[in-house]
Amino acid sequence: MSLWLYCHFPQLLMDTVCRIHPVVDDYPLAFYDNGQTNKETIVQCNAKAVAAGVEKGQSIALAQSLVPELICRQYSMKKEAQALQQLADKLYQSVDKQVLFPPQGIAIAVESLLRLYQGMDPLVCHLQEQFQAFELDACLSLAYSPEAAQCLAQAGVEQLSTDRWDIHQALADLPVEQFGWNAKRVEKLKKTGIKTLQNLIQIPTAQIGKRFGNELVKALAVLRGEQKSSVHFYQPAERFYVSFDLVTEIERWQGLLFPLKRALKELEQFLYQRQKAIRQLDITLHHREQQQTLIPLRLASDSWRASQFLQLIQLQVDRYPLKQPVMALSLRADYLHELDSDSGQLLADASRHQGDLPDLLSRLQARLGERAVYSPGLSSDFRPLFNEQKQQP
Repeated sequence: MSLWLYCHFPQLLMDTVCRIHPVVDDYPLAFYDNGQTNKETIVQCNAKAVAAGVEKGQSIALAQSLVPELICRQYSMKKEAQALQQLADKLYQSVDKQVLFPPQGIAIAVESLLRLYQGMDPLVCHLQEQFQAFELDACLSLAYSPEAAQCLAQAGVEQLSTDRWDIHQALADLPVEQFGWNAKRVEKLKKTGIKTLQNLIQIPTAQIGKRFGNELVKALAVLRGEQKSSVHFYQPAERFYVSFDLVTEIERWQGLLFPLKRALKELEQFLYQRQKAIRQLDITLHHREQQQTLIPLRLASDSWRASQFLQLIQLQVDRYPLKQPVMALSLRADYLHELDSDSGQLLADASRHQGDLPDLLSRLQARLGERAVYSPGLSSDFRPLFNEQKQQP
């Protein structure tokens, strides 16, 4: 019987925004969603908003009456799912068998990892340390199926015992609303006095199928680990893409450099994990009314370091003045190259100067533009002026 560890991140989008753009901590911030009732309610909020009295489930009107300076942004499931994928990429080096449950969960098949980490406790400690380093709020639970572990973690139950009876009891105590069943089935169960899973499993299986349908019988078998789940293990992305909203509109480049620095650090980690490098990076500044400013960053040689990317961006600032406030940023790198180790030269000085040339070309291209930098090319034309050829480096 397989053992699964589910990691639930109830504030993943908020935590990601706060990590990339730490200035968020200075403002009360909340994400709201219309939900199924078309009523705008708070779904995530930062520590400053919570301290001021904002809670999940509150209406925007109530939250803003409590905290007039509250900044409200619409929740995006797509952006949170992107953040989950980026997190899975970071974890992949230490835990490979991951199943994503967008937008807020990752299930990990732990059996193959127990020998590597020499037990469950060291594995859990490793993951908790990782999540603390990523500044993520997480709830971890163990069960014999990813669905059962998901129900426990989403309910806030940190069940980390591998004992079968402990897992069974933790699931039995959950209310029927916690298992993701449709509202019609939950209502039917509650009308017959079944409020928890314990109430349900006391009924013989044949009676459950007769009264509530065979689909519920199959769902219970999956929760108990008696029937294998159909899962697809995650494979790391081959391209880099990150997008995030800015809490406040930024009108000057100086204000953009810090969030860009954090995003470029994410890119550096992405490339380092894969031992890849890039020669081009597209940065998009998002303005109001879906207007965008594209900043193409081109390098003369392969690179993976955030510090070099940031230096080249700073050289391009004068070429791309901000005509409108920036509301969001996105970075994309589609073409990855194998990272070649530098073999070096017999003479150290020659190696150093040779390495300086691509860096110099990259900085000149960033400052002056790609077409402004060229080298002489060969030509078979003997006529003066006509035999002068320009060649891009």
